[in-house]
Amino acid sequence: MICLMMSLSACQQETVNLPAFDGEKAFQEVERLVAFSPRDAGTPGGHAAAQHIADRLEQIGLLVEIDAFTDSTPEGLKDMMNVLAYLPGRSGDSIILGSHFDTMPGIPNFQGANDSGSSTGVLIELARVLKNQPLNHGIIFAFFDGEEGIANFIPGDGLHGSRHYATRLQKEGQLERYRAMILLDMIGDKNLTYTVPANSDPKLLKSLIKASRKLDVREKIVLRPHTIITDDHVPFLNINIPAIDLIDFYFGSQDKLNDYWHTEQDSLDKISTDSLKISGDITLEMLRDLGAFIDF
Repeated sequence: MICLMMSLSACQQETVNLPAFDGEKAFQEVERLVAFSPRDAGTPGGHAAAQHIADRLEQIGLLVEIDAFTDSTPEGLKDMMNVLAYLPGRSGDSIILGSHFDTMPGIPNFQGANDSGSSTGVLIELARVLKNQPLNHGIIFAFFDGEEGIANFIPGDGLHGSRHYATRLQKEGQLERYRAMILLDMIGDKNLTYTVPANSDPKLLKSLIKASRKLDVREKIVLRPHTIITDDHVPFLNINIPAIDLIDFYFGSQDKLNDYWHTEQDSLDKISTDSLKISGDITLEMLRDLGAFIDF
């Protein structure tokens, strides 16, 4: 081990130099996903999108699993597909990075470039960046189907993929081995602000703020201490896995508006490579803060 050749203090100063997160490559991944539109849960378009994500991750070199399942919705039973990809770590513990990839049903000409393309593109690019890195904790890339609700999120509506995966982890046991769950959602807006909801783990919130200060983008973190957001991080909070939702809920034509959300205005021209890069870089800094990397 290299550290044996140095003093302990010098060794502790050596950190992993990661490849640069490429916002352009992340945008290209969003473009590839948007070609599968609509990709509503339980439809041929949704299944094709899941297979596309799995193929991209396999091309990068990750171990990939398609976790197919059937769940009840307000429109009856639907066959859905989560995509899971794994990078092993030395400790045996894991950190989950999450995104959904399905689109909201019933919206004409809907690309879902920001919701859910942006987060999916960032996760695929993160997989490329992290593929050959020395990991202390394993990384699980979880792409969820069925996040969008059909009937305004009545009980059992929406969050199908994340609920399914959280239930699976609970049945498998050893929940203490999951250090954190970081969810990305709607993080490509040209005017990026993370409107972090109150139902996010406090320690992960501190890690997010620390990362934003290190990257000199603290102004992009907007805390919503009185707002609860129902998103794919909730099923993990419910089984005591620390989780945070990095979401931009000001996705609109003017500051503080969300009028592009779930409309045909959610298109590729509304997202930027800069915002994708910021989101990728913040996630990498949070992983570093969580001890994901082996320092030499």
